[in-house]
Amino acid sequence: MLRICRLILIVCSCLGAALSLAGCGKKPDELRVHDLNAGERRYVERFLILERARAVAMADPVCGTALLDSLAVAWGDTAASVAEAALSRDPRRVALLHDLVRRLLEAEADSLIHAPHPRRLTAPWPQPAPSGDRAAA
Repeated sequence: MLRICRLILIVCSCLGAALSLAGCGKKPDELRVHDLNAGERRYVERFLILERARAVAMADPVCGTALLDSLAVAWGDTAASVAEAALSRDPRRVALLHDLVRRLLEAEADSLIHAPHPRRLTAPWPQPAPSGDRAAA
């Protein structure tokens, strides 16, 4: 369980740091799923899987804890270094990436809340709304 908490804290701290940069300077262009490189794609995929597993844990604590423990074992102690290596050194690119993660999670909000199920861990990514479209949120 300690590994899970550590994994969640690492991912959230990376996301928090990047989101704080998102408000700095001129608003950059939007990043889309097909713009991601392999490392960024893996980072986003792990983030979505982790959020889906957390949703299952809230609906079914026994099943969710098993899922989160399995992810901690599968991803191991390298999760932090893999996540860090996937992020660009360009703060604008990181801000764009985390804006995309935010939009993906907003697009997935209904299924995270109303249909948390272990089968959804590998479901296709949702279609994110454009950056300026906050009406869907």
